[in-house]
Amino acid sequence: MSLLPSFGIGTFQLKTREQLYSVLDAALSKGIRLIDTAECYKNEKIIGECLTDLLPQHRLTRSDVIIVSKVSPSSQGREKCRAAVKRSAGIFDGYVDVMLIHWPGVAKVKHGDPQNFVLRNETWSELVQLKREGLIRMIGVSNYTQRHLEELIKHSSTIPDVLQNEFHPRYQDLDTIPLARLHHIQVMGYSPFAQGVLLHDETLVNIAGRYGVSSAAVLVQWCAQRGVVCIPRTSRANRVGENFVDGLVLSDSDMELLSAMECGRKVCWDPSSIL
Repeated sequence: MSLLPSFGIGTFQLKTREQLYSVLDAALSKGIRLIDTAECYKNEKIIGECLTDLLPQHRLTRSDVIIVSKVSPSSQGREKCRAAVKRSAGIFDGYVDVMLIHWPGVAKVKHGDPQNFVLRNETWSELVQLKREGLIRMIGVSNYTQRHLEELIKHSSTIPDVLQNEFHPRYQDLDTIPLARLHHIQVMGYSPFAQGVLLHDETLVNIAGRYGVSSAAVLVQWCAQRGVVCIPRTSRANRVGENFVDGLVLSDSDMELLSAMECGRKVCWDPSSIL
């Protein structure tokens, strides 16, 4: 299993070619090589088209970038999963670097229905097979709780390569991430700014002021120093440079201040009720 870079760029809610082209161009210029997308973002095709133009401009090839995508809740189950992965692989020159199960639940299935467990396990088995066939390089899960991850590990001989969950100082997923690390699963964190809530937090603002950088840059670096692959999203190309500051290293005391903000407060979706 190859290690992922510490940083990537998120593309959730970025749907226009103009937005994606400018953000991806800025990210590649900054040295970012990991791009996070998903089937349900409905932007994979545009990202593929943008990369076809941008990679030669940056003297890069497809093998220089890492595409992370996700099987949507509506594509759970063997046949639907295979079809979804093939569509994504076709967009990105025949393979996807990292493919995740986006959500432990299934579209139009109630949270308490056992079909969620059955179909996500089918999906996982299919991802394992598609990895063997070379359509995927790494496989994993997203939005899994400790219980979901324990069930997967118990019922499959194949351990995920990657876990992608919400991660920021106020929500550090203290149950699931230690389990992932125990099994040598790489952790990727989305929503590092807590949907913007943390950017104006007094502790963050004070720390950022001491380093002369933005609060966003501090949060990205905190994630990286915690060993979590950070994938912040921005719709503005000029923010890419502000979010990723070369040479920034937070002191142990500042890392402790940020980590002490943990209060179990999620800002995104809660999968805990899904059977």
